[in-house]
Amino acid sequence: MAGTIATSAIVAAAWMHSAFRGPAYSPSHHANVTAELSPLLSANASILAPGSTGWSEAALRWQPWKSPVLDIIVEVATEQDIEHSIRVANHHRRPFLAISGGHGGTRDLSNVRNGIGIRMRGMKGVAVAEDGRTARIGGGILSGELAHTLWADGKQNVGGGCECTGAVAPMLGGGHGWLQGQYGLMADNLVSARLTLANATTVTVSATLQPDLFWALEGAGHNFGIVSSFEYKLHDRTPENEKWTYDLMIFRQDQLEDVYRTAEKLDASSQTVELAHWSYWLRNPVVDPVDPIIMFYVIYQGTTIPSQHTKPFHNLKPVSSQVNTTDLLGLAKVTLLDMTSPFCAHSNTTAVQRWPTLLKTYPISGLRSAFNKLASLPSPFNGSAFIIEAYSLQGVQAVPEDSTAFADRTSSLLLSPFLIYPISTQEVDEQGEQHGREMQQILANASGRPLSAYINYASGFESQEALFGYQPWRLEKLRALKREYDPEGRFSYYAAVHT
Repeated sequence: MAGTIATSAIVAAAWMHSAFRGPAYSPSHHANVTAELSPLLSANASILAPGSTGWSEAALRWQPWKSPVLDIIVEVATEQDIEHSIRVANHHRRPFLAISGGHGGTRDLSNVRNGIGIRMRGMKGVAVAEDGRTARIGGGILSGELAHTLWADGKQNVGGGCECTGAVAPMLGGGHGWLQGQYGLMADNLVSARLTLANATTVTVSATLQPDLFWALEGAGHNFGIVSSFEYKLHDRTPENEKWTYDLMIFRQDQLEDVYRTAEKLDASSQTVELAHWSYWLRNPVVDPVDPIIMFYVIYQGTTIPSQHTKPFHNLKPVSSQVNTTDLLGLAKVTLLDMTSPFCAHSNTTAVQRWPTLLKTYPISGLRSAFNKLASLPSPFNGSAFIIEAYSLQGVQAVPEDSTAFADRTSSLLLSPFLIYPISTQEVDEQGEQHGREMQQILANASGRPLSAYINYASGFESQEALFGYQPWRLEKLRALKREYDPEGRFSYYAAVHT
């Protein structure tokens, strides 16, 4: 029942350096760029133009709100292909953008006009080290591809919950996920990276090689280069750790306060690394013809969930409950984020805006206000959802807070509306922006703390402090590194550091 409810509900459903905006598109200029770049590329690379074979697939993004506008897409196959692409883009004063999963959804991306896409999907190899502790991974691999490949080798990796995003981009923004309680964020598992800089040179960065740049890569990495490959920590999967059990409960809107007060008490009393909570607020007229429903997951690493983690929720008398056991790979399907899920469908007609807030505790009054706002959205937004992710923090907080650019290691809750609507007019886009901003601010105000926003969900309207932290030294360090490694703002199309 629960799976049917969730699926039907979803289906119902900048800044940049001005010198690189580029002149208006002209066929002759496009031909000049292609003619210069083509002979420099490797045998397995190619250049796609609008209307050519493969263009539609390569150019299609997860959603079209604030999308970049590209003149050509270079399907790179080697590190040198990336370097040549950047060098030619620089010569012709064209913006460029790395593409893997195409999931980026921030207004910064709309600053790419007449740009050159550097599509990384030809670089997705995985080579496990002889000692099995790390792997060398291509920068174009998707999160699901990486997880499945490593699982077949008896390994698991810290990764995000969604299979269809690129693996690199979430890591560059920190990277929350199921295993963070044991092993930290995705960024914390990065060992080294091959990084192509704005001047088209490639360097190796690690804790010992260019450590300041490595520090920036772990949380603000979209600002500093294109990762052609990276060395990443692996963790053995064993009969003791590979199984996960979930209890998916459906609640009505009038149970909201009780559900999240219960979750708050359990989070405070149990700090076990095996436990996570996950919520969707979704419209489903079968259960409630007026208000969204609350889908609440208790997710536990093990073949059963200890009753103290589920009984308090069952005492609230959910509409339904579904208990099952899966593995780490299966959690993507359970939470509707596998390759075949509606949330992974790419579309040029359905927009998605995300407005994230990172919090330490559930702001109950703010949750009610945000829920009421979601329920009252006008009809174009009927397919919208609200997501609350609650993860363990032990592994995250085991990493010193000043050791990476990721600023918020104290918040275990990631909340965000997903405003989903058919692309139609600028007016509807602006309505979404207004509603999203209001919901984001409602939650921040109710929490009593300044807004902290998860970079990987950021709308692009957030302040620099909200993205990179309120400690002055953090922004000063990032800005100094930006001036050193990207003085002309070539990498300023996702969560840009403003110098």
